[in-house]
Amino acid sequence: MVKISYSIASFFDKNMSETKLYGDRYHYTQLNFALSEHAKDVKGELLADKPSVFYATQRKKRFAPCVGHERLRRSLVEMALEVPRLRFLRADKAGLNLAADRLETPEFNYQIRTALPGTIMFAGEPFADTAGPFGMNQMKEIKFEHAFDMPMTVAANALEIRLAAGNRHASDFSNRRDGSEENALDIAIYSYIGGLDDTSNMEAAFKADLNATGTMAHYTVESFTHLLRNIVPTKHANGRIKHPQETAFEKWLDAHPQGTTLLLDTYSVKMGIIQAIRAAKSSPERRNALKFVRIDSEDLVEHSLFVRKMLDANDLGNVGIILTSDLDERRIREIVAACPFVSGFGVGTKIYAETKVAGVIFKLCQIGYCSTMKCSGNKSTLPGYNQVWRCVDKSGYYIKDIISMINERPHGNFETIPLLRQFNKPGNAMNIPSPAKQREFVFEQLAKFRDITDYPVELTGALKTEQENLLKKLRHDDMGEEGVIMA
Repeated sequence: MVKISYSIASFFDKNMSETKLYGDRYHYTQLNFALSEHAKDVKGELLADKPSVFYATQRKKRFAPCVGHERLRRSLVEMALEVPRLRFLRADKAGLNLAADRLETPEFNYQIRTALPGTIMFAGEPFADTAGPFGMNQMKEIKFEHAFDMPMTVAANALEIRLAAGNRHASDFSNRRDGSEENALDIAIYSYIGGLDDTSNMEAAFKADLNATGTMAHYTVESFTHLLRNIVPTKHANGRIKHPQETAFEKWLDAHPQGTTLLLDTYSVKMGIIQAIRAAKSSPERRNALKFVRIDSEDLVEHSLFVRKMLDANDLGNVGIILTSDLDERRIREIVAACPFVSGFGVGTKIYAETKVAGVIFKLCQIGYCSTMKCSGNKSTLPGYNQVWRCVDKSGYYIKDIISMINERPHGNFETIPLLRQFNKPGNAMNIPSPAKQREFVFEQLAKFRDITDYPVELTGALKTEQENLLKKLRHDDMGEEGVIMA
């Protein structure tokens, strides 16, 4: 066996123009098998060349805007593999020579459909599919999952947060938790599409023309600790020594006369609000500069109630309260119910870093023009080439989605809109709107759901019959347990 090795330097030297082995080992062993004599049918046709359809859906979010199309488009710009990677495939213990030969001069003949960017799709609905020869078609699994999983996870979380927050402000504060600059940029944009108002990520604000937002840091307050060592400490007019945090608040307000936010809980919320009020009341300019206070720890409801009373008692009723600290849509709903006066929320870890992913899957549903499906327990998939229809009543409201076979259109006392559209048709490729346009589309749809949390998704009778018949056939073995010793 040929041993192929790379230096650490070459591993970290990222050449964006080079082709890549985009997939897991089983994609390459599957391609190799599908090209072999063992995979020929009775007519001598290779499995690799049989027409096939794979579809993509997500399983773990109740609903999610379909986003990530530009990532899919980038990943589909494929070229022949270069010599080092072809050599690597041929040196594999399975001897992937057939796969290497096909990938040395690949053909890219497939048709892709997706929902329009920003379309709100429900769990289990096909939001994209690809039709083409089986061997190369199955190689797209990772591309589809990488294109859509993170974007739809983020957009779904943002949409849930938007619904929980109502008309209150909601900001993306996730930058430090996103793992890389590239992730953080994408996450800021997809959370904006999903419904958040703005971002703390300056690069995302610059690139996508978003509003940049943010507050002071705890360490800004802590940096004034050195005042404790002053030989001549800062004092109030009454002779009492001024706490360093109060000095920090005063100077921060002075530096931001057009409006700013003070962070209250560096030492304690009670101390923080007292010193913030003192700082604001120390001059008309400082009072005018204080627009919000932020609480970032402990019992947010209890603290919010206390802080609101303190602000109102000191004639600072116009100062709003912003909450952060591991917020998700469930916690936001609880806070809104108890403290409807809260102005807004900053969400960080629960946008993506500490959240359940959408769980995008890529499954075979047709092979050689015959429906097929996976039918293992709660992970069963849909059979056949399908379409998803959004049904609209006479008032313009969405009433249900219907999944059908490709050659049928549901009928009823409603309008039906097909959701899967051509994505890569030559000369007529799908337009991918700006983040602002996709966000606008998300909100347009939201207005048409009477209750998005309890929205029906149905299968047509023909699709149900296809599913039931396949289930019976695929789970039936004429030989039963013959020839096998049962444990």
